[in-house]
Amino acid sequence: MKTKSTSSITLAIFLLQVWSVASAGYFYKGLALTSIDVIKTGEKSEGGNPLVHFDGTIEGRADDKDATFLKNIKEVKDATGKKVLEAEKLTVAQAKAIINQASSDGKGKPLFCIHGFNVQPRTHLKKVKAATVDKFNKGKFMPIPVMWPSEGGATNYWGDRKTTPGAGNGLKSLKKALDSFPSKSLLAHSMGNRVLRYAADAKFKFDNIFMVAADVQHNIFNKDYINSGKTTDNERRELQGMKICHMLTRTNGKPKGKVYVLVNGSDYALNGSAWNPTTFTSRLGAIGAHYRRNWALFWTEDKKVTHPDIVDCIENVGCNSKFSLSQKTAHSYQYLPQIVTIYQEKHF
Repeated sequence: MKTKSTSSITLAIFLLQVWSVASAGYFYKGLALTSIDVIKTGEKSEGGNPLVHFDGTIEGRADDKDATFLKNIKEVKDATGKKVLEAEKLTVAQAKAIINQASSDGKGKPLFCIHGFNVQPRTHLKKVKAATVDKFNKGKFMPIPVMWPSEGGATNYWGDRKTTPGAGNGLKSLKKALDSFPSKSLLAHSMGNRVLRYAADAKFKFDNIFMVAADVQHNIFNKDYINSGKTTDNERRELQGMKICHMLTRTNGKPKGKVYVLVNGSDYALNGSAWNPTTFTSRLGAIGAHYRRNWALFWTEDKKVTHPDIVDCIENVGCNSKFSLSQKTAHSYQYLPQIVTIYQEKHF
């Protein structure tokens, strides 16, 4: 006969076993993409794929040129006892097969998700995973997290800005593979839109581009900025927006989708970023496209300021009205349920 204490011990052991299994599980079983340097372990998965280790604290480089497809990401300890992420490294052909299979199974078409400043891989993967459960996503799209080296910490803002060229160049190496997917869209959050700047040179094609809380100048789509006389983008502080619009897939000469600018005028991070001493320029994610200051210095919408060749390609999506009172000043709102519905509605 079991005593009460014996039952308690049995329950405790059972819960410990459940916790152990859960903690040994995957951070993210789906497909992911990273420009963070990966280290070969010399071992292979049960399926025969090479196992690699990577860590978000590895410092990024502006001259990075490679990106890697991964799957079955989990946390392990390396030879030194340090916790790192382990994953199966895939060839481009394997990644294409996974995406094509998911599309044919009705699990949605790929949405590449680029994170912003001060976001470690674990955080990015967890947020994307949480946003893809049935009650959020309902199979409308297949998210593919894109991870780039972000050193973390508010003091590393400028360091992260310097590594975005490397992340963009890493994505360039996969252009041929990504272009083979007939339908796909892109989500870039915060400083991830600076990664987009460098990837744009490779002329990627996406059905839709979601610029969420974009930490870039508010006027990148303006005709005065695009026609500023600068001969190269290196002479500009920011990418001119026409290149972003040219990344849209075209059907019969017209864009299939749009560049959606998700805006929160009360975004605490972007309103603070506008005061950075090198630009003193308001940010796109806090103002939106098609805006200028009027005689009283208030922001007013005026599509005449936008370059006429791209004005119809860009649509602002106001987000503040979708937030609860405690969310009004949010910056990292890209995976809130009420925002995920926007991607569902606009994605395809």
